[in-house]
Amino acid sequence: MKKRLFEIIDFVLKDDNIIVQIVDNNYIDNSLVIPVYQFKAYLDRHDKLYFEANDYSTGQLLTKAYILTFENYWEETERDYREEDLYDFIIVTCFDFTKAIDNIILRQKLTQYLW
Repeated sequence: MKKRLFEIIDFVLKDDNIIVQIVDNNYIDNSLVIPVYQFKAYLDRHDKLYFEANDYSTGQLLTKAYILTFENYWEETERDYREEDLYDFIIVTCFDFTKAIDNIILRQKLTQYLW
């Protein structure tokens, strides 16, 4: 498993939002509220709601394309895959390096006062 910049504790779909709880870290707040329409747009852009299936039952290769609705995606996709998609979404759209930079500056100021 790859090293992550933060860990997702839990997430839940409530009304038209996804509420994500994150372990304390240097990059992002511990709780995020993601509007479903933003997450769905991300999934659309990255073809996460689209898949193809091959069928050989007739003796010939038959490829079918499927497009999931968001509701189908949320209900039928395994939790680990949804968590990975949420992690990627947060990295791309919500990640804030200024929090990490502010913490570095604060630590530098504290060490200057201690010396």
